[in-house]
Amino acid sequence: MTETLTVSERREVERHKYCMSSASGYDVGFEVAYSDWLEKHAEPYRRETQARMLDMQREEIARHTWIESEKANRDLGREAALDWVLNYAAQWRTWYNATYAD
Repeated sequence: MTETLTVSERREVERHKYCMSSASGYDVGFEVAYSDWLEKHAEPYRRETQARMLDMQREEIARHTWIESEKANRDLGREAALDWVLNYAAQWRTWYNATYAD
C-alpha cells in the first residue's frame, strides 16, 4: 500500500503519525496515519512540492536566458529557453531529485 511513497512523502507520513498518536494518546500505526495523510494531506503536499520545483526550474531557465542573451547581445527569449530544455533540463531534474525530492 505504501510502496508508491517517495522518501520525503514517507517522512511526512511519519510526522503525521506522530501528531495523530500524540493527539489520540496512543500509537495509531503507520497504516492508519498513511490512510489519513493520503486522504487529507497528500494532494496539497504534492501540489506544493511540484509548484516549488517548477518555480526553481523557471528561475534556472530565466538565468540561462539572461546569460545567453548577454553573450549574444540580444534578447534570445524562447530560443534560449528551448536551448535550456533541450540541453540542461534532464541534468537539472536529476540534480533536483537528488538534492530536494528524496
